[in-house]
Amino acid sequence: MKHLWIASACALLMTQTAQAQAVPEGYPADYSDLIAQAQTEGSLLIYTNLSSSNLGPVIEAFNAAYPDIEVEMIEMGPSETFSRYDAETGTGVQSADLIIANSIPDWVRAVDAGTLDDYASPEQANLPQWSYPEAGLYTFSTDPMVTIYNKLTVSEDLQVSSMKEYFANIVAHPEVFEGKVGTYDGRYAFGGSIGYAFTKFHGDAAWDWFASAGPMTRPGGGAGGMIERTLTGELASSFFVSAPVVLSRMDPALEQVLGWTFPSDGTPVFLRGMGITKDAPHQAAARVFLDYVLSEPGQYAVADGNLTAYRPGVTPEGENAYSLDEVIAAVGSEDKLILIDYDAEMVENFEAFNARWGAAFKM
Repeated sequence: MKHLWIASACALLMTQTAQAQAVPEGYPADYSDLIAQAQTEGSLLIYTNLSSSNLGPVIEAFNAAYPDIEVEMIEMGPSETFSRYDAETGTGVQSADLIIANSIPDWVRAVDAGTLDDYASPEQANLPQWSYPEAGLYTFSTDPMVTIYNKLTVSEDLQVSSMKEYFANIVAHPEVFEGKVGTYDGRYAFGGSIGYAFTKFHGDAAWDWFASAGPMTRPGGGAGGMIERTLTGELASSFFVSAPVVLSRMDPALEQVLGWTFPSDGTPVFLRGMGITKDAPHQAAARVFLDYVLSEPGQYAVADGNLTAYRPGVTPEGENAYSLDEVIAAVGSEDKLILIDYDAEMVENFEAFNARWGAAFKM
């Protein structure tokens, strides 16, 4: 009996020690209670438009830290993550614990609808304030846009970084660029969010650039398609292309054909949102996961998934792996970032923007 009591006491002590070690430095002492509750829940479900290659490294790193919490992800379109959640909870069906998606209008509506758990992460003090603009709404990654060129068809002197010079070159050199410039379609949520933030940053000058060069472009398709069309020479160049997609494909052979640059007079940076749902069945597990993503090791794992870590001080290894700190260094200052944030006015004015963008690009 005595030996049984000693064994039980040792097991309890080992459990308490493991829990104490699991509390990250700087977190409140009672965070161990949240970890214990998350371990009891044992799992969480994420709706996301990220692929497993993007989110997989984060889940793997999280499971190394918290092996007792199983993470399931279901990949779908960015807006579908919200519509599916709404449909399921509206009929009393258990749904996602966490949403990670890059649809700005849907995040604005989710905040207005009270969809999010207003959890205040202990990591907030380590993050830029713009990365958590509303209660419960956080940023998973900050993905910049780049301009890409086919080096074989565009001479080096025309491979500029300034968007002002870029649009001027399109007009001045139709023999190179006319009908051979790609970009996202600004009439849809992703491309429109980029275009809206760009015109808000540059004002009337941006609309003048769009009006002059827009009719010579061929908008449409995703980043992968723009890269392939630029590589084959179907396009001479593409602008506002997602940097993580471009950089994840770069290798010495590709670099012989494809050149890229951050826009030096304003680099659009898309904030990929993340939030715990108000009715999350596994709320504690979702909170522990969210905190991990925002932590230093979590942000390195984000970078391992070929996305852009934004936590200050995080500098991922790899020639083509950039953190937001490194993007800022590349363009010269934080003032040259165009944060595509959760702008309610963008949602309200989107129809008018779409009409004006369509007219400028003759679509």
